[in-house]
Amino acid sequence: MSEKRTPLPPGGTDSVPRRMSQTLNQRRMTAFFSAALCTVAAHGFLFTNEFFSHDSVSYFNYTEFGFQFYTGIGRFLIPVYEACKGQVAAPWLIGLLFTLWMGLTGIVVTDLLAIQTPSGVGLACGLLCTNISISLTGATYVYCMDEYAFALLCATTAAFLFLRGGRLALLGVLPLLASLSIYQPYATVTAVLCLLSLIRDASDGRRFRTVLVRGITALTLMTVSYLLYYGLWTLLRVLVHVPQTRDVVSFRDFGALERFIAANTSFFGFLFRPGVVLGAVRPIVHGFLLALLFWRLLRGLSNGRVPVPNRILLLVLAALLPAALYSVAFVMPGEAHDLTAYARELFYILPLSLLDMPPGRTPRRIASAERVTVCVLLSLLLWHHVVYANQAYMKKELEKTSTLLLAARIVDRIEALPGYVPGETRVAFAGRLDDNEPLDVPLDAFGDFQTQTGLWHTRAATYNFGRYLTNYLQYPLNWDTESGVTRSELAKAMPAFPAAGSVRMIDGVVVVKLSG
Repeated sequence: MSEKRTPLPPGGTDSVPRRMSQTLNQRRMTAFFSAALCTVAAHGFLFTNEFFSHDSVSYFNYTEFGFQFYTGIGRFLIPVYEACKGQVAAPWLIGLLFTLWMGLTGIVVTDLLAIQTPSGVGLACGLLCTNISISLTGATYVYCMDEYAFALLCATTAAFLFLRGGRLALLGVLPLLASLSIYQPYATVTAVLCLLSLIRDASDGRRFRTVLVRGITALTLMTVSYLLYYGLWTLLRVLVHVPQTRDVVSFRDFGALERFIAANTSFFGFLFRPGVVLGAVRPIVHGFLLALLFWRLLRGLSNGRVPVPNRILLLVLAALLPAALYSVAFVMPGEAHDLTAYARELFYILPLSLLDMPPGRTPRRIASAERVTVCVLLSLLLWHHVVYANQAYMKKELEKTSTLLLAARIVDRIEALPGYVPGETRVAFAGRLDDNEPLDVPLDAFGDFQTQTGLWHTRAATYNFGRYLTNYLQYPLNWDTESGVTRSELAKAMPAFPAAGSVRMIDGVVVVKLSG
């Protein structure tokens, strides 16, 4: 499916001046080291500390949840990956693997979208590995951060192969199958990258038939990949006798038009919602980027060098782009949130790709001004992402410290009860820490930051305080989860911690009232 292009002049490219271009190997080195540098800047504190919280507390040890659990949620390749990584979630090792996978992802994306200048390559890779979805994953689910990065690498590799055409396109089914088998939402990245590449091709004046065939091929192979994945998942569930506990694509409750509107609304809501770091500056930056892309679209539609069918196709693809960028709201309605919406920030990569196209009739000074403007705007967003990640991790560190102190106080109360024997006497918890209003008070210092997914509460353990004591603090706790003593009238009459009487013995079981 590939199209022959005019050979490039030695030392240069057909889309940027020689002095701004790099050789392929130089670009790939720039991509990898840019990703590594931005990873350290944004996530270094996470990878050199430990503050497991929420689900991370339960998944502290990978062997706690085996192949059957992962098969039920459709992520059956994770146990294979975890078997190579060891039994316990180790942040530094997770960080090394994350850096490797994101560096390779940066290489694939910049190659696919033909981003050639050092500034473009560096910004693209930096934004890929500091994506807000990644930072929130690190803050709440650090144990799987490298797994999701590997799923992202597989998703981007699939897009690269799909668009190469020929037999290589067929090989793209395998990495997309692997991506779906680790973390399903990142499959939307494959679709978005294919769309971005087609927009670039249509703008670049490639033959209409070539662009159309590449798009149909990619769409067909993505569908085949999903069907193969669903078939394999179904077979495994039958073999290990587990029910399906999560939808990959939900076809219930919402119609196609309703989903399409929701995806568009969610994307533009993301663009114009104030940032928790830059505040009102972030939607202004987004507005400028949107205006530049619109200006590029108008120029492409009025460019006589671009065939009329290409212009029509470009208009159609541009109209589909907002919904595609937030396509997780289309395929998983009701489950789309910041953690699953990685693909929306690929919006930042498109202007970098279009900047490296031949300028056509655009005066050089205007083309240079566009490049500088885009680089400045994206540099602001990259800084926003680095600050965002570090603030998120600082908040999680404070959550850990406050939870450690609270846990020590609760354990002291438990051990002070007459007849209590550590590891033998059953202990039951009534309520949840995040429902304890006097204790779960937002910190003024973080302001609106606490409205972000996974950052709502002031304690690391919420629904799983027992797991926090056993998995994280290694306390010999005989956690009672079955007797139902917490539903007794005596337990209901108890006040919530830290009030006197919030820890007492009922029928031989220690009851800790975490909330009313």
